[in-house]
Amino acid sequence: MPRRTTRLLFGIGLFALSLAGCEDQAGDYVAVSSISANGFAKHNKAMLALNGRELSLWGYVDHGNLFPIDHTRQGSVARPEHHQPAKPRWRFNLKGRPDDPTGHSFAVRVIIDSGRNALIRTFLEDARRGRPTKVFVTGTLVTFHAPTAGRLLVGLSMNVESSQDILLDAKP
Repeated sequence: MPRRTTRLLFGIGLFALSLAGCEDQAGDYVAVSSISANGFAKHNKAMLALNGRELSLWGYVDHGNLFPIDHTRQGSVARPEHHQPAKPRWRFNLKGRPDDPTGHSFAVRVIIDSGRNALIRTFLEDARRGRPTKVFVTGTLVTFHAPTAGRLLVGLSMNVESSQDILLDAKP
C-alpha cells in the first residue's frame, strides 16, 4: 500500500481515536499513551484495523525491557510469524509515560544495523542515570488477540526497519 494511503488511513484512525479523547500528538507522531494502556490496545477495534500499517509514535523506552542482542533466534518455542521477523532484530519496549511501571509497555523490534549501538548506549546511560528516554518511532504496527480470564485484550508490537526510524527526545 502506498505510504500516502497508509498515512491517510492512519489519519482516519486517529480521528476516530481523537473522538474518544485521545489527541496527544507531536507533529505526525501520536503518543503511545493515546493508543495503549499497560502495553495493550486502549481501543481494540481501532488498533486491529491498523494492523500492518505504518505508524509514527512517541513514547518512552521501558529500560527494564531492553534486549540489545538478536532475540529472534533464541529459544525453541515456535512463534507465530508476526512475532518472529525474518531479519535479525534487537528489541526494546515502549511505554506511554515516563513513570509507567516496567512491563506496562509493548515490544519494538528493530533490524540490527549500524545505528543500533548508539541507541543502546543512550538507552543504557539514561537508565543508569535514572532519567527517561523519550523516543519518536516509525514502524509497522502488529496487533494480536491476547485473551485473558476476564476479557479479550489486543496486544501490540511494532517492527522498525532501521535505527534511523528512531529519533531521540526532539520533536521531528
